[in-house]
Amino acid sequence: MGFFDFLTQIPPYSENAAAITRLNKRHKLIVEPFRGDLQGARVLDLAAHDGRWAYALAEAGAREVVATEARQELIDRFDMFPEAPFKSSVKLHQGDVFSDLAHLVASGELFDIVAVFGIFYHIMDHFRLLDLIRRTGASKVLIDGDFAVRKAPVIELVFEKTCRDMNAAPQIEGQAQAVIGIPSRSALENMARALDFDVTWSEAERVFGDDRRGVRDYFRADGKQRAFCTLVRSG
Repeated sequence: MGFFDFLTQIPPYSENAAAITRLNKRHKLIVEPFRGDLQGARVLDLAAHDGRWAYALAEAGAREVVATEARQELIDRFDMFPEAPFKSSVKLHQGDVFSDLAHLVASGELFDIVAVFGIFYHIMDHFRLLDLIRRTGASKVLIDGDFAVRKAPVIELVFEKTCRDMNAAPQIEGQAQAVIGIPSRSALENMARALDFDVTWSEAERVFGDDRRGVRDYFRADGKQRAFCTLVRSG
């Protein structure tokens, strides 16, 4: 049994058991350990897809989860999620991650925790994103995504098709391929340090053990590797 088992009744997950297995395993890595931090917290979920992680964060104890997503068709899927008592805590709306975040900052909106699940390697301006997150007053930032397997603090630029809802949204109207930056771990560490954040990397092996079905990308030895880290304000 896993938290996301309810998705077996919701397309397109109902046709992809492996995707649900993967989500359940990742839930143990990126949500379950933070139940204590989430109790009564106001959380911001960036690039929330169909609200699946916002839903999980609310179930884990968040008082409110403000979630933003660029694709309206994904947001509409959230209506199919079970009507649990915590569902009303999620406020999911359509918008660009940078413009929405800048608007929240300008409006003086404050958050305790910011979730950056699966978006940090689909953007170009990583430092700006982290700086805007810092301005929300968040004491903790949760980042899960792909990182270039390089010792040097670099950001590798690649193209990806915008027609896939798991990829970057178009950066300009009609764009078929967006250019994105995949940072190395040390690149993230340098940017975080400049903004007074300490970075702690989670050990995927401790959570997943020997069963790596659906999460093999967390164990790649070259190219890019999935990883999860926590940013905490220094001092």
